[in-house]
Amino acid sequence: MGYFLEGLKTTLGVCSIPSPNGIYFDINQQLMADLHNFHNLYVLRQLVESFCQAYFLYHLKSKTFELLSSRCSQLVGLPIEQLEKSPASFLELIHPQDKEFIILQYQKLISGISQEEKLDKVEFRVIYPNQKRVLWLGLAAERIDVDGQAYIGGYLENITDHKEYLYNILKFNAKKNATLEILSHDLAAPFANIEGLGNLLEYQIAEGLIEDVHKTLSYIKDNAKRGSDMIRDFVDNEFLESSQVTLNKERIDIVLRIKVLMDNYKQQQHLAAKRFELIAPSKPIFLYLDEMKFMQAINNLISNSIKFTLDNGCIKLKVDERERTVLFTVEDDGVGIPSQVQPYVFDKFTKARRIGIRGEKSVGLGMSIIKNIVEWHGGIIWFESEENRGTRVFIEIPKEGLPDR
Repeated sequence: MGYFLEGLKTTLGVCSIPSPNGIYFDINQQLMADLHNFHNLYVLRQLVESFCQAYFLYHLKSKTFELLSSRCSQLVGLPIEQLEKSPASFLELIHPQDKEFIILQYQKLISGISQEEKLDKVEFRVIYPNQKRVLWLGLAAERIDVDGQAYIGGYLENITDHKEYLYNILKFNAKKNATLEILSHDLAAPFANIEGLGNLLEYQIAEGLIEDVHKTLSYIKDNAKRGSDMIRDFVDNEFLESSQVTLNKERIDIVLRIKVLMDNYKQQQHLAAKRFELIAPSKPIFLYLDEMKFMQAINNLISNSIKFTLDNGCIKLKVDERERTVLFTVEDDGVGIPSQVQPYVFDKFTKARRIGIRGEKSVGLGMSIIKNIVEWHGGIIWFESEENRGTRVFIEIPKEGLPDR
């Protein structure tokens, strides 16, 4: 029993451990002093089961587990009894492309070839039995030699969401670079045309060629619209694609983010004919949100209000803190939504899609995506609208964030 405890102490001592409440602490500072007080394996197992990682301690000579957290079973999808009886069954779950790599790492570990006889942050894939589902696992392990007995101790953890998040960052960064390159090339043509037409316009005005001036102005408008449509198509496509990736929630002051957003709208010269109002508490309100997606949803609602609100109209954003939720209201006094299409507003590729009052395009996906984003945050969305009176869209989000998707 003594060497087992010493081995587990060594294993746990190589890393920082998350406690059940999610706060990280240094195992050497807060747990090592208490380990000497544990007198039975039951208490030790209870401690290990409370951690997020799946801990194990494997005896090399007997090829059995001295300790195997039930989370191991949850991670790999095999009964704990099967893993204890046949540790090699885990090897069958490893992705074919990673199996040789893992076997090599194991051989290095037991032979002492690897540096300091440790494995740190080894990443590999497993395939869930009968599900064809692939998970990414992270492994930290160490060879422990105590009183002539050799062990492999460490932990596994599910890093699938983290890997998908990194993949999406790389994918969208590459897409952004490619798109910016295309935009810079394609936008050069209409902008160059506008510049040339501007010079021509100066000449025509100086010569008093009024009829030609009107034609030139028409060409300038056409080129400007072509450029703005190109940018709008890009923004719509980005909104559609970025809404489909895993949420990355963090604790943010939503009042501050909303204030920055509304200040930006107020400062835009081409929107000077519209009034923007923010009604929100002066104190911070903290929520667990995917900031990029949630603010993208709010921004899209305001954009809709702009498209369907006449000059001198008012667009309001209200933030109301309640006991268990926060209510966001985007309100305008625009043209409203016709009653016959209101039941279809949240449908994908909805028949409720309309061009804006100035001919702004719509892909008919905006409200469907916004609804998905709100629901991913555990919230609800609904609206009230009356033709020629305006529209109010409500989003209610719980204060306590739900687990990530």
